[in-house]
Amino acid sequence: MKLKVTLLAVMLFACLAGFAQKETSVISVQGIGTVTAFPNAAQITLALKFVKPTLKEAILENQKASKEVLTVVKKYSVDTTGIKVSLISTDKIMRWSNTAKKDVFVGFESAQTVIFTLNDLNIMQNFTEEIMKTRIYEIQLVSYFHTEGPTFIKQAQEIAVADAIETTKRLAKAAGTKLGKIVYIQTDSSPANSRGTTQDEYGLQTFTKGFEISGVKSSGQLINFIVPVTIQTEIN
Repeated sequence: MKLKVTLLAVMLFACLAGFAQKETSVISVQGIGTVTAFPNAAQITLALKFVKPTLKEAILENQKASKEVLTVVKKYSVDTTGIKVSLISTDKIMRWSNTAKKDVFVGFESAQTVIFTLNDLNIMQNFTEEIMKTRIYEIQLVSYFHTEGPTFIKQAQEIAVADAIETTKRLAKAAGTKLGKIVYIQTDSSPANSRGTTQDEYGLQTFTKGFEISGVKSSGQLINFIVPVTIQTEIN
């Protein structure tokens, strides 16, 4: 029995030694790929807000204004099915009165949000001027992006791989080692999730539109599509 146990232990040790001999050394390098582009489209968020003495009046006013806004938005939207309109939210508005020394009732508020995509930034100013003639509360947010984002991500991935391979060769040469095959490639980026954006919170409100109409830019800041790729290569 002792002989069998000893024999099994020797065989197990031999197997482990064989695995250890098969382990290879690797050099691990991260490459970076960057593609830059100015945005060519924008997602625009419009806010509606009304305060009236009764809740019914506030909701009715919101509904009327919403129709005006959607009429304009549909003119500038390539895909009208992509227009998102939130449900109307309501609230009771109170305000502190120095005279009464307490919060007093102001009215009922109705609020709503309209979000749509403007696919041509060349008409941004035209849209801004027209939408500010409606009874929106404000142009709340403009998120600029590029419709070719997935293509730029793919290009950045290829640049990152080339960068990692070049760096690997250079380091191996400096270290005097020979390279084997690539055994590992990893990246967290995906063309399916490539909508790099730049955002501007305008808060461009209707009561200041007379002198702030030029506040909405026709293009956002430069977008950087940056992709890291890690490559591990055998070294001898």
